[in-house]
Amino acid sequence: MLVIAGLAGWAYAKLDYHFEEVDKGYEGEARSNPYLAAEFFLRQMGQPAEQIKLFSAEPGLLNSDDTLLIPGVRLAFDSRRSAKILDWVEQGGHLIMTAKPQYEDDSANRDHILDKLAIVIKNESYDEALQKDPVNLDIEDEDDFWQVDFDDSLVIEFTPEFNQQIIWSISDEDRMHGVQIKLGNGRLTLLSEMRMFRNDYIDKYDHAAFLFSLSNDQLISSDTGVFYYSLFEAQGSLLLWLWKNAQALLISLIIFGVVVLWMLIPRFGPLINVQQPVRRQFMDHLSASGNYHWRQKHYVYLLSEVRKQLSMRVKIKHPEWVNLSKQSQISHFAELSHLQAVAIESALFDNDIKKINDFVNTIKLLEKMRKSL
Repeated sequence: MLVIAGLAGWAYAKLDYHFEEVDKGYEGEARSNPYLAAEFFLRQMGQPAEQIKLFSAEPGLLNSDDTLLIPGVRLAFDSRRSAKILDWVEQGGHLIMTAKPQYEDDSANRDHILDKLAIVIKNESYDEALQKDPVNLDIEDEDDFWQVDFDDSLVIEFTPEFNQQIIWSISDEDRMHGVQIKLGNGRLTLLSEMRMFRNDYIDKYDHAAFLFSLSNDQLISSDTGVFYYSLFEAQGSLLLWLWKNAQALLISLIIFGVVVLWMLIPRFGPLINVQQPVRRQFMDHLSASGNYHWRQKHYVYLLSEVRKQLSMRVKIKHPEWVNLSKQSQISHFAELSHLQAVAIESALFDNDIKKINDFVNTIKLLEKMRKSL
């Protein structure tokens, strides 16, 4: 025991504890939600924030004092959905969005919201040799400025048809990266990108403060509504549209398809006879047949047939018995079957049968005599 205790003390004195932090990456919801950190930050600041699935919820979910952030390129926004969102903005909502940038040789992109507002986001080249610094934002009622890291190649431009009222804009060396315009009672904030609000960048520079200021930017009301953000827009399926607009046609097509498949699919196996009678055992049929013939007094005929079968069996097995007398045949049967001669004589020659039991016993005797041959 002393040796073990000594070894344990020596090992404890020689052990060196080493701690190392390993970055395992995002886990849980953060792996699929790149704006989860921004949501938690706004909640900690007292701003109600949650994720929303556009167009899959009931209409009227967004209130006039709410803010909606759409960080994607809005692939599911057709003209009808875009008009619906703009109507909500004009009623007092605040929409924060970005758009797919246009390249110099690309003019096929359609953006139903920006096309109506005469605004585009372009991807222009810039001098990579210059030091890439974050953009300084001058904030009213603040002694300092905020810094936001925008991509210098993404810029916002107005087309000649632009005639909206600008509330504020963010520019760096004649490159516009953000603008907020007034639409009715609401406003629309367009940013050249939204990378700064993702989980990996929200804690850099003043990105978190910039997001909080956008969520509390109110025009017509001092009350702050809910800050919603949409990662994926629910795209309506063709079947759902048919069910809502042509339900009778869809049901008819389904019934027609079922009927066609029923006619085309081959059938395997035997047909089922629904009216098939209950099967009985052979002895049940034999008993029923015997009772029928007994009631019809056919027992003499049946007995005669059995005796003929026995006589033919005798001719095959013992042809020398054919010319013997009746008593000699009885003696031979008695010797082979070990039955009494009286019973054998009655079975072979007696036709006076009045009871069914006598008939059955006679048949049994004839069967034993046949087996003894």
